[in-house]
Amino acid sequence: MKSIVVRLMLFSICLGLVPLSWASWGSFISTGTASGFGNPSCAPVSTGNVACAVRSGTSAVMVNEFNGTKWGTWKNLAGAVSSDPSCTSDGNGNVFCAATATNGNLQVAELTAGVWGKPLKIKATLYSAPSCAELVAGQVLCVARNSSGGLAWSLYNGTTWSAFANLTTTALSAPSCTTDNNSGVICGVFTTGYATLVNRFTAGAWESFLNIGGIASGVPNCTSMNSSGNVVCFALSYTSGIYGSRFNGGAWTVGDWTSYGGIGGVVNTNAGCTTQSANELVCGAFGISTDDDAFYANVYNGSSWSGFTLVGGAGIGSPACVPLGTGQVVCVIMGTNNKLTSTVGP
Repeated sequence: MKSIVVRLMLFSICLGLVPLSWASWGSFISTGTASGFGNPSCAPVSTGNVACAVRSGTSAVMVNEFNGTKWGTWKNLAGAVSSDPSCTSDGNGNVFCAATATNGNLQVAELTAGVWGKPLKIKATLYSAPSCAELVAGQVLCVARNSSGGLAWSLYNGTTWSAFANLTTTALSAPSCTTDNNSGVICGVFTTGYATLVNRFTAGAWESFLNIGGIASGVPNCTSMNSSGNVVCFALSYTSGIYGSRFNGGAWTVGDWTSYGGIGGVVNTNAGCTTQSANELVCGAFGISTDDDAFYANVYNGSSWSGFTLVGGAGIGSPACVPLGTGQVVCVIMGTNNKLTSTVGP
């Protein structure tokens, strides 16, 4: 218990865990009448515009766009999938949404100029949902767990996808990958001993797996802070709290990650976090310290956390929060009735 308290104190110092009160969220609006299941994933298209994907009731990937005010119509893409999708911008105004196909291949669809292309199948043997992230403008890296408990990865170079290659490690969960906004991608996975492993892909190669410790109970949620290569990975602990570790963008060593520490909350699923502007964060989660399913948000303004505050609505799983490029984010939640709604803030 003493080590956990020390971690909490260190993370509080590094990220400024000082309760403040601010932030304004809009009303929840419907994304449409289509039903989905699992966790949605979203990515920015342009200022005020995002694209989202989620599994449909027929195990297809269904997609939709939000223009900052209203949603379009959900559309099913061809192909059956066995995992939740992962969406990312490529930095050139295009969005890629990938999922694991029922035969273990990677299925990827690209949104270009408002039109979804026919999904591609990249040969693979994947055993988890993928996680995809922008490497540099025009390039996307997708990573998933493989059959041996390692990671399999493929890089889109702007024209073609590379053949899947493997990384040896002990991954007990799907990965969570994010751009570091500094020509790299950082991925985290849950491993033995309740710890988190992280690795960074940059300059065409992986660096090494680092064990950053912690008391995780499942897949982390890693997000860029859009500031000098800084990345934060959040995890749900086995004590039901949400905590995180921040990489400072420096040398790829354990010492350049903060000790894990809590940001508040007692929940059943991990938070969904994103950066709304450089060095700032928004994290959303359901039912913080209560028995309800309401959506709560915690905002980090560069020095202090607001503390989780009630926004409203009702959801399950983990929300998908993504920046609008306006200083605000849109958070999309899977409702308890399998319909999706969204809110914009703060």
